[in-house]
Amino acid sequence: MPSIAPRPGFNWAQVNWGGPDEPRTEHCSSYCGDLLDEDSVPLILWNKDGWCAEFCDHCQATWWGVQSFDEVEPRPEPEAR
Repeated sequence: MPSIAPRPGFNWAQVNWGGPDEPRTEHCSSYCGDLLDEDSVPLILWNKDGWCAEFCDHCQATWWGVQSFDEVEPRPEPEAR
């Protein structure tokens, strides 16, 4: 089974975990605490006790190595000869 791990230097003690009975946060749970962009998809980690942490695009790239790409407009197929 594949797993995901943070890059070296990541400090788990700085993660702001949301409790199982709390609504999900609007802010990055990692170091920055920035407001999550409503157009992006945060990285959400859940632990076995139901606590979750959400990471913004910047922290995903910095600490988890996640890359995102701009949406590409589809091009029509060339016509067959």
